Amino acid sequence: MKRCFLIILAFLIVASPRPALAAWGDGLFPDALNHWAAEPLNFLGALDIVRGYPDGTCRPDQPLTAVEAVVLLMRATEYTAARTTNLKIDIPAGAVWAKNDLALAVQNGIVANEELQPSVLLQPAPRYLVWQFLARSLKIPLDRETALDFSDAAQVPAGAVPAASTLVRLGILRGQPDGTLRPLDTITRAELLALLARMIEDGWLNPVPARRLEGWVQAVRQDAGRSRPLTGSTGISGSRTGSPLPGRYIITLSTPGGGSKDYPLATNAGVFNLTLPTPFALENLHVVAALNRRNELAFIKAYEPRQPGQLTANTGTVEKVIQGRNLQLVLRDLDHELHTYDANWATTVPGGLLSLKQGQWVKVALNETAAWNIEPLEVKKATGTIEAIEGRKLYLDKFDKNLGNVFLDWERARLSGKDGTEYTGSGLKIGSKVEITCLDWDKVLEIKVQD
Repeated sequence: MKRCFLIILAFLIVASPRPALAAWGDGLFPDALNHWAAEPLNFLGALDIVRGYPDGTCRPDQPLTAVEAVVLLMRATEYTAARTTNLKIDIPAGAVWAKNDLALAVQNGIVANEELQPSVLLQPAPRYLVWQFLARSLKIPLDRETALDFSDAAQVPAGAVPAASTLVRLGILRGQPDGTLRPLDTITRAELLALLARMIEDGWLNPVPARRLEGWVQAVRQDAGRSRPLTGSTGISGSRTGSPLPGRYIITLSTPGGGSKDYPLATNAGVFNLTLPTPFALENLHVVAALNRRNELAFIKAYEPRQPGQLTANTGTVEKVIQGRNLQLVLRDLDHELHTYDANWATTVPGGLLSLKQGQWVKVALNETAAWNIEPLEVKKATGTIEAIEGRKLYLDKFDKNLGNVFLDWERARLSGKDGTEYTGSGLKIGSKVEITCLDWDKVLEIKVQD
């Protein structure tokens, strides 16, 4: 009887309709789908700046209190709540849950002491107050000259005008479609998160940079699916299997700094600017992406395909890699001239630009002035004394087992002193001791004079 009951139960479980899966690319929050702020909500959701509610929603149109606005802002700054402070502040009981965020905000000049009042922190936050928090987080002098060209600009309280002017001048605050600012209206979660996403995109805020990626999709593949277990197993011979579960999508993403890496695509990833039905549509596209805490791609915004123009090439050694807002490569060419090349989302380097070492030989393909592809070169070396020079041929006194002792087109090579700087002597001479760096005997890159 018990066995019969288990079989019937198994049948009912297998036959019962399963909940429909979200469509590919719909995103993290069901109530953000088709919302005007769906993109920033999913971007900041992937970074855990907005975390949603237990029911899976993010409630984008819910008004925010001032303390909630401060917490969201602090999550988007480098002053994360994981960093504690010893600053003692007096806050109302209703804001104790955010005490560390508030203390860090006061310590960093984002919230003023006089704003730590129940009438401010625990009430729905007017837009103008949140603008002040955002402007103070920029750490720049506030704009006291630019006029606010909005029909309701007179409603902005005098103390908030410099903050509003600063955000407008920087393109962070853009106003409403009807040409108003509505400074006295309560700010919603979606409105604040849209402002925060804009500040991150423009480089004013820099939360979890290691989880924000920009590059291009080299490949998309799908793992082999695994068997779906049936719930009603006999318990004697092991569980039975049903129809296969689909495999995960794996995205090979190339970034200029980190090179090519594989990332699983989160099942609830939010994908924007892409209308084709499967992840394979991402191949060869420029993307901005964010990883969740499981190192899965949880947010993707797609742009134009990677297509080269007329490429040119240069060969030399890495002088240095500059890490500013954008990466740059400084190359010393075969004439000892230095060239600085910008890296962008399309720049491809095995292992990434940051893996290159000073003095490493590379070949750079250039798309106009930007590096398109940087190829590390496998070089060989031979040493000896120049025995003869006959036109394009240079002879060493030693026979190298891999290269021999004859080197072709030596005059095209870079001529250097033994320290690698440009050779200032009178030229190569019979009897000079040299070190030759080459790709092969007929592709000489550098001759270092050792005398």
